[in-house]
Amino acid sequence: MHEPKAGFTLIELMLALAVAAVLMSLALPSMRDLQQRQRIVSAANELVAHINLARQHAVLKREITVMCPSLDGAACTGGNRWEHGWIVFRDPDRDGAPDRPGDVLRVGGAMAHLLIDSAGRTRIRYRPSGAASGTNLTIKLCDTGFPDQSRAVIVSNPGRPRVGEVPDHLSCPRADA
Repeated sequence: MHEPKAGFTLIELMLALAVAAVLMSLALPSMRDLQQRQRIVSAANELVAHINLARQHAVLKREITVMCPSLDGAACTGGNRWEHGWIVFRDPDRDGAPDRPGDVLRVGGAMAHLLIDSAGRTRIRYRPSGAASGTNLTIKLCDTGFPDQSRAVIVSNPGRPRVGEVPDHLSCPRADA
């Protein structure tokens, strides 16, 4: 007596692999878009967390607190490009710079593959009331390969940050431009 053998034929195996390959080719672009969207959302959330820290410190300690772009984690660059990192620091003498290393409250790291700028603004300055000095601030987070997935961190005059779409009057550069 012969027992029936269970298994796949070579043709069935090749057909299953072909179907799997087609399904993977359809799923990969979606996965890449999801990863990129998550990278930008994560970067925006990190910025918001540091902005909230600056605001909270200003209110709780009743002193001017500043957040600005930084290359070295110790001083402001004076520019409006944030992708290389930033610092949050206490500024009791209101000179716009940390006076000693202990004044730096938090250092934000570089954001690889992103372009982050705040138009003409070079810092966020919180008063003891928790209000942000100056006008509303928009920090634009762009990936030149995925400009349609760009986000903006918007800080209102009362000092509250939020994440949203990049406003129509601002745009992100494309990699092919």
